[in-house]
Amino acid sequence: MPFAGEKDVNIVFLGGSITEGAGASDVSKCYANLTGEWLKETYGTHRVHYHNKGVGGTPSAYGLLRFGRDVAAYDPDMVFIEFAVNDDGADTRKYVEGLVRSLISLPSKPYVVFLYTTNETYTTHTAYFEEVAQHYGIPQISLKDALKRHLNGENAREAGFLKDSVHPSDEGYKVYFEEIRRCLSCEDYYKRPAADKEKLVDAVCVRTEFIPASSVSHSEGWTCGGSGERPYMVGGVGEWLEAEFDGTILAFEQGLHKDSAEYDVYVDGKLIGTGDPWYKDFLSNQLVMGLHTFSLPAGHHHLRLENVKSTKNGRTNRQVFLYNIITGNTAE
Repeated sequence: MPFAGEKDVNIVFLGGSITEGAGASDVSKCYANLTGEWLKETYGTHRVHYHNKGVGGTPSAYGLLRFGRDVAAYDPDMVFIEFAVNDDGADTRKYVEGLVRSLISLPSKPYVVFLYTTNETYTTHTAYFEEVAQHYGIPQISLKDALKRHLNGENAREAGFLKDSVHPSDEGYKVYFEEIRRCLSCEDYYKRPAADKEKLVDAVCVRTEFIPASSVSHSEGWTCGGSGERPYMVGGVGEWLEAEFDGTILAFEQGLHKDSAEYDVYVDGKLIGTGDPWYKDFLSNQLVMGLHTFSLPAGHHHLRLENVKSTKNGRTNRQVFLYNIITGNTAE
């Protein structure tokens, strides 16, 4: 029987905006919270604890970077992974498999389930996820197929089950939840990934640290605020920050905005790339993963970030909005 014993049960939902609940009239109506409440009713209201760790607009690479903070820290007994829509057909097996191998290494040895949500025309790419799932014996639940069956192939947005091209309405989330509940009523969906498999690809596990951008050395023109996991700093063109760090990983959490400029990133004096937080008609500074690399030389590094003017899209270049700097190392 799943979750046998006296131990409290921790469930983690890791994914993007659909996991987070975008499109629902209230977060309580999203698939993750509906599923979490059903698991509480099924396995013990005071025993089961669920954690919705969806972050809108983010792919599996960002899910891997936050594995320690948002998954391992909860000592999970079951983890649902939903990134197919945001990975958008890219070959992200190294990150997806990295998540799986990271889960295998946890003392709790959690059950793992892959979830496949959909766009309005049911063309979400899942082949790379399916390959990883089949290799490790991970149960898969196609919410895409469930919605398509429910609507007999009708366009999901036109039918009112999606609020836009990908985010479900309350009705869409209900279909997703009912399919998850149907599957979880069978013990075949409570499986741990096979621990004796060789790597499919050059998968990476990581150890990371989230450093508030506002906590490092920076020019005086930044405005800082926020708290908890999302402290922020916002500054105009010409503002800079500098920091020392160790490791092979460097990534930035940036806030999307229609008035955004860009930022150049230098490591040890060399320009490694330019981050671009601009998004048409967006005003919320939604946190997404910005410029990132997993392949810096090992060792100690000096970081300098400079906000720069962009000539794209007729921008106002009023601001760059940053949250955390992510540093770390790959690990087995």
